[in-house]
Amino acid sequence: MSDIKKILVPIDGSAASRKAAERAVSIAKKNDSEITFVTVAAVPDLYRYGDMRFRVEKSYGDIVNNAKELETKMIDKFLDELNIEGINFEKIVVVGEPYEEILKIANESKYDYIVMGRRGYSKITRFFIGSVTQRVISEAPCPVIVVKE
Repeated sequence: MSDIKKILVPIDGSAASRKAAERAVSIAKKNDSEITFVTVAAVPDLYRYGDMRFRVEKSYGDIVNNAKELETKMIDKFLDELNIEGINFEKIVVVGEPYEEILKIANESKYDYIVMGRRGYSKITRFFIGSVTQRVISEAPCPVIVVKE
């Protein structure tokens, strides 16, 4: 791990992502690396759900903006509580499918590592709901360090 200059850290506010962020900060301090913290605001797919699950009272743009606003507040609070003194970092808030957005950022910006958390789902639960971490691991353009919850 001697040539780690850029680390991508997906944040979802969970205990697992907190542990991953702490690990990334530790790695960054040892290697003089920069960190990008990313959170993905997932918004409902109106074509898939239509009016069956919820009634849309706002425009889709309002829903997207609200989701981004909530995620921005979450990541700001998260970073305020993290000891990132002396670390060169940036934060990104995007909208979309979490694993797709994480991979897109990783591919476009050529990260050396992705450090992310994994919640303790059972194998059966992961099979049915899919795991963002599992999908990132399988398609990442760089090594992925997985930190368990």
